[in-house]
Amino acid sequence: MKQTYSDKIALHSTLLGKLLQNLDEQSLGSVSNIFQASNVQEFFKDEEILSTVECFFKNNLNVSKTSKDASLHRNTLIYRLEKIERTLGLDIRNFEDALTLKILIVLKKLEQKRKRRTHKLERLQSRVI
Repeated sequence: MKQTYSDKIALHSTLLGKLLQNLDEQSLGSVSNIFQASNVQEFFKDEEILSTVECFFKNNLNVSKTSKDASLHRNTLIYRLEKIERTLGLDIRNFEDALTLKILIVLKKLEQKRKRRTHKLERLQSRVI
């Protein structure tokens, strides 16, 4: 049975997420300092760029397929990819840089999940007290 794209994404995201979830708090704390950098904060606030990155990853770093799938002019897509490079110093047309950004995105999601869980736990504890 042939895997669909969503099956592959689920598998990759699950594997990467499981690997990164096992980081201890100290390691995660040192990594979370990365998210304090102004350029990283700027990147994660830009929904348009984030959706472009997701589409680019979905299309296996293929500019032509991504521009078609996202209904973007090819030059617009290239401009956005260059903006990411200017902002983060990562050229995600290069596999290693794309992997670095994918790991950064997964870590950001894990950090947000842990913050929500911590916040929820604090609220529960304040009710008990």
